[in-house]
Amino acid sequence: MELDPEQADGLLREPSSHLSEYSLNSNSTLVTSPTSPILQQHGQYRASSITEEDREAGTSQQDELDPNNRAHGLGISYIDSQKRIPISRKSVGSSPTIPGSTNLLLPPTSAEVAGKGYRSVEDDFDEGQEESFRSGSRSLSNQAFTANSDCEPLHNGFSPSQGDFECRLKKRPESGRGSWLAVSILILSIYSTVFSGIWLLIAIIRPRYGQTVSTTGRLPITTVSTLYAAFAKSIELSFVTVFVAFVGQSLSKRARFQPQGVTIAEMSMRSWVVQPGTMISHWESVRYAAATRLGLFTLLVALMAMVYTTASDALVAPVLKFGKTESRVMYGKVSVSFANTDYIMDHCNTPIQQATDPVNYGRTCIQIEHAGQAYHNYLQYLTTWVDKINSRNGSDDLEYRPAPVGMLYDNTSVKGSWTNIKDNSLLSEEYRRIVTNVTMSMPHAGVVAAATDPRNGILQPSDPSGLGEYSIQASVPSPGVNVLCANMSSDEMAPMVYGAQWPSFNGTAPNATSWPDGFDLTVPGSLVPTVVDDLFGFDESETHPIFPSLPQPYNTVFNYSKSYGHKSVYLLATSATETYTLCSLRVIISPNCSTEYNASMSGGFLTSHCEPNNPISYIRSQVEAPNVNNAWAKDWVSVASEWGTSLSLNDGISDGDSANARLLSQLIPTSGALNPSLPSISEALAVLAASTLVLSSQGAPFVHYWNYSTPVNTLTEPQYQAFNATLRTQEYQSGGTKRWQGIFYIVLMVVFVTNFFCLIYFSISGSHFTDFMEPQNLFPLSLNSPPSAVLDGSCGGSLEREQFSASWRIMHDRERQHLYIESRGSVRKEERKRSFSGQNKFKMKRSPIESAFRELGRKRTSRL
Repeated sequence: MELDPEQADGLLREPSSHLSEYSLNSNSTLVTSPTSPILQQHGQYRASSITEEDREAGTSQQDELDPNNRAHGLGISYIDSQKRIPISRKSVGSSPTIPGSTNLLLPPTSAEVAGKGYRSVEDDFDEGQEESFRSGSRSLSNQAFTANSDCEPLHNGFSPSQGDFECRLKKRPESGRGSWLAVSILILSIYSTVFSGIWLLIAIIRPRYGQTVSTTGRLPITTVSTLYAAFAKSIELSFVTVFVAFVGQSLSKRARFQPQGVTIAEMSMRSWVVQPGTMISHWESVRYAAATRLGLFTLLVALMAMVYTTASDALVAPVLKFGKTESRVMYGKVSVSFANTDYIMDHCNTPIQQATDPVNYGRTCIQIEHAGQAYHNYLQYLTTWVDKINSRNGSDDLEYRPAPVGMLYDNTSVKGSWTNIKDNSLLSEEYRRIVTNVTMSMPHAGVVAAATDPRNGILQPSDPSGLGEYSIQASVPSPGVNVLCANMSSDEMAPMVYGAQWPSFNGTAPNATSWPDGFDLTVPGSLVPTVVDDLFGFDESETHPIFPSLPQPYNTVFNYSKSYGHKSVYLLATSATETYTLCSLRVIISPNCSTEYNASMSGGFLTSHCEPNNPISYIRSQVEAPNVNNAWAKDWVSVASEWGTSLSLNDGISDGDSANARLLSQLIPTSGALNPSLPSISEALAVLAASTLVLSSQGAPFVHYWNYSTPVNTLTEPQYQAFNATLRTQEYQSGGTKRWQGIFYIVLMVVFVTNFFCLIYFSISGSHFTDFMEPQNLFPLSLNSPPSAVLDGSCGGSLEREQFSASWRIMHDRERQHLYIESRGSVRKEERKRSFSGQNKFKMKRSPIESAFRELGRKRTSRL
């Protein structure tokens, strides 16, 4: 029975539970198959094939199909070979399947013919699952589909128990400011912004932690390092979380509310930050997304997040580092005046108590200390000369000759310096004899005690795990010794040698026991002048010395005055050629020097600096300090008397032939210039006397005079005295140790600025939108969205260039309260032929067999 088109149209519009609303509202051709078995593909439900009666119409269009596209869309092929079966009048969707009917939708490469259901060769489910799958598909045999679509069916079918499934929104994608998600993101943003700003500030100001971070302080370095690492990691994690949330909000809102939508490459940007390795393993997405402003920003942030903890370790975490040199006032304890021999004896360590030896216990102890220190220093000095001689690196310039050395507290090396250097050749020419005049300064030993005093708060080397160091430049006076030696003949020495010309001489030769107390040493008027008065400065206040006799070759005799007021002690030595050398030794408190102290765990190093342009010399702090000529230390003569006795310098009175006297005699110069290969006797005596300067300055004032009103020059309780100094310490400090580490400031700056930007964004953005870039949100959105030809061939995981850059939008079906995602911009607007659930149209690519099925639909309708 033939039906006109109007009747056929009415029949198609009869209510049926198996017809989708889309098929009734669409302009596409409806194709149902009441008699053909359902064509079924794994994971999809296919609409039934057309009837045998319609095969002629299909045959007429076969030539229009491209053979290369037979596997695409409905897969119509070999229509003429099928047997025609007349149709009977039956209600739509109620006829049983006719055996042997051909599925015209069956792709020739993967389907089975002659009434068998479609099963791909790739499917791996068992026969029971397949039978259940087929039975379920037959119940939906009349599901509508459009013949002009390239992705069939429009959406996956559902089992009969689900009925007409619709994914309605249970929760709006927008959430208010008070939601837990919005509040937590805002709290993390505040935390990350505040602490990244603190981290940047710490790196810029580079604080020094001093006693706070030390083994004796509040926090050991192990604890501080752990805390800094933990905070840096928390900043990094919170920063990544906040920025990923920002990217998600930006892309989700763009996909929902802005026409340009988002691309798959942009969707993957969050993984750059969370999983930086994907920038290498999935470089295609970086290629297409990094060209955008947001992509470039995300790429920069990903790189910054990767190295943030490294930047923190380099610039923020405390490390041992020398700080800048700072000027400050230091304080040291003062107990006694300079070169107080009684104080030195009282503080000499000896097991012999005063009760055992009331008179000489102190002298015995101090002479042993003098001998030990002096010979130790002397031996080091001579060893340095041996090295110079062996290397042939000697010099006749005193500035470049070996400097005097010493030792303090057995762990501090002391080094003096030659100062007030004279041209000995000119002096020798001036006085017509061989003259050597040297002046040596030693550092102020009180600086060491001041450096370790808790009042100054200097971090000691043992505090930062034994790795600390510091350097002090103290503006204090330095003690120095001047040694002047001149060669003389026996006639020239006659006024200075006790003998027959003396009125009190009784023919008895002096000896070490009787000299000088047993003799009248009143100098006759005729003997006062000497040929060296001008050279040595002899006058009424400083008379020339008187020796008991002329020493034998390789011997020395020593003269000192027991009466207070003399400034010098004297030594007379005889060379192998029986020439005599007279030497004077006197000590000065030099205002033109400063003391430097460097301390480390391995020991200290104390040295003096007396350069002419020394910026921290004592005279720059005390401009009223006297010059050298008026600063002679008269108290030192008493110290020197014990020193000379301990070194056997007076053994020549009995022809003792001491080793020290012999060596000194061998060092007497033979010319006016200094010998580059040998030290002079003046230099040797200065080095031997250096220990007395160090010993005399311990507990002494840091000024050039005694400024306390006491009956004696000692204090019962030590008093603090201030002095100017510069200090440079190595302690735990932020800011890095190498210049190249400054590049990490960029990392800290970018992270802070990004955190601040995100904080502003979340503060003013209002409601929080669901982040559809997160997998748990993107998966259900994609699953409940129609397929798209834009992703054709990508189900295996490989995307093409166009697919990376294709734009996608999130659409909202307001009537059915449903969100879904569709591709935008890849297909022309007039080609969007399909809607989701009968409402929203999707942009689909035109099928290559679309025109054929349109013609098929028209012919079928006319026959109905």
